[in-house]
Amino acid sequence: MRELRTLAIRVLPQPGESLDSWLEALARRSLTSLSALLDALGLPEVPARERTSRMLTSLPEGALRRLEQRVALPARQLDDAVLPIEIFGRRAPGWRFCPQCLHDGEGRWPALWWLPWAFACTKHHVLLHRVCPSCGREPRYFLPRAVHLHLPGHCMRRTGGRNVCGADLGSAPQLSLGHGHPIVQTQTEINSITLHPFTSADAVFAEVDRLLSALAGVLRPSGLRAMSPACRSAWESAFTDATDSQSALGSWRFHDRRVRVLTPEFLQREYTEGTKSLAVISRELGLPVAHVIRHTKSLGVHIFRGPRPPAFNDDWLREQYVTRKRTGPDIAQEFGTHTHAVHRRLEQLGIPRRAPGRCSSALIKNLDTSIPPDIRAAAEKTLHGWLRLHRFQISIFFPTLTSSAGYLGVQPGTLTMQLDQLECAVGTELFRRSVRHTPQSPTRRGVRLLRDLDRDDVQELIHTALGSKIEKIPDQDAINSAIATADGERGALTDLHARSQHGGRLHIPPPMLPLLRHLFTRTDQENCMAQIHATTGIPTNTIFKQLKRLEQAGWLTSRREPPAERPNGGRGRTYYSLTPPAIQAAGQHIQNH
Repeated sequence: MRELRTLAIRVLPQPGESLDSWLEALARRSLTSLSALLDALGLPEVPARERTSRMLTSLPEGALRRLEQRVALPARQLDDAVLPIEIFGRRAPGWRFCPQCLHDGEGRWPALWWLPWAFACTKHHVLLHRVCPSCGREPRYFLPRAVHLHLPGHCMRRTGGRNVCGADLGSAPQLSLGHGHPIVQTQTEINSITLHPFTSADAVFAEVDRLLSALAGVLRPSGLRAMSPACRSAWESAFTDATDSQSALGSWRFHDRRVRVLTPEFLQREYTEGTKSLAVISRELGLPVAHVIRHTKSLGVHIFRGPRPPAFNDDWLREQYVTRKRTGPDIAQEFGTHTHAVHRRLEQLGIPRRAPGRCSSALIKNLDTSIPPDIRAAAEKTLHGWLRLHRFQISIFFPTLTSSAGYLGVQPGTLTMQLDQLECAVGTELFRRSVRHTPQSPTRRGVRLLRDLDRDDVQELIHTALGSKIEKIPDQDAINSAIATADGERGALTDLHARSQHGGRLHIPPPMLPLLRHLFTRTDQENCMAQIHATTGIPTNTIFKQLKRLEQAGWLTSRREPPAERPNGGRGRTYYSLTPPAIQAAGQHIQNH
């Protein structure tokens, strides 16, 4: 058996150094990218786009032993460079760093910086940073790639394309605590906790909670006031990560913080008089929204349901809505609020709401008896009846409801529902739906209704009701285009299966003719999609859709290329052949077109 080759250039890992830190230093020394180094070391278990923490916690032991052999390290020397995934519990590992340690160690860092309860550097007596001060994101979230092109200790978080942030993490501001600070002392005690592959997360967090509980008593509240604002913010973030929210300390932390921060003055400024919602406040403070709502209620602060109501002038609102007949959406747009906030205030003032739609009296009065009864049944006392009548008048110009819906700019289902409601109001069927390549057409009652809609007095009522939003009657070009589309690309294709009867009359959508002509010139051979595209230039997506339609209609048969016919073992092609019914029935038809 051939022995594993070792690297010619080697960099020894430092005591307690993280595995990703050592591999990055080895890649820089070899003048190669980290992904290329992983390939050379034979680590397929670590994809180049993987999160860095997965390498640290989920690398199989066999891969670790193989890595030690390839770089000629003593057996089990890399055990301290990785961390057991069991100690993290429900948490994902997150990386913190000490700027001074990165600067002094030339960009190499210990594995303990990945632990959720690592928040202070016991050597320099500072709090650890969580994010890059330049890009504001965690620098080590993803595995870096071209590390040999950048200096050690710099942020390798990608900012788009092949660019990285590149900020010097060693020059980040120091979050100094001072010698003998309680946080540093607690971190020293936490670092002494022994970790092994069988350590449970509950046991570790219980011990961390015990040590942090004693620390919380020292820092509350005078100890926190003595810290700088930057240190206080960093400590709150670190305390959140190091504390189990389900533990007694976690519950106390949330309670203590909301009592200190969510004061009546703060809520009056940010919530009652400001524009922030309780969800936004909870997100900014890092508190559960349920805790924030419960605490706000306990202080007697009014909780707003839905959008914040604006400070309306009631007399002005009454004049705009009642006297000037302005709509609710129009008033809401002027105030920059929601329509139902306006409607809610109108209800509180005892002002009855108008029917939906425009406020023209033409919409709410009873129509004259001179207006045809079908129009009165469909349009009296509502805007939507006029809209449905007008859309029926437009739709009947087109061959299908789909083409008329495209012209009107609505969904076909919406137009179908509106015309069904019109027929329900009138009490009878108004038009026959299109079937295959037969266009839709009005019934006798529909013809009479269309004739009534052309009357001058009815057209005047339609224009009054719909105003400037009235949809134009289509011109001949729009109608011709819709007819060509309905009879072409979306037109029906004659079914040539034995069970189907076509009586010798074939219907072939014109867009499919180029493909069929190509197939009929090669009736003695099979055709695949790549060959058809190379010969005809038809887009492959179009070829694929047309071949599937022809196969479903009985024009083609298909077969998958077996592995024995693949010269290079690649993906198998699908070959298509014309069926005998297609050759017999459609050959002359294709040539004539």
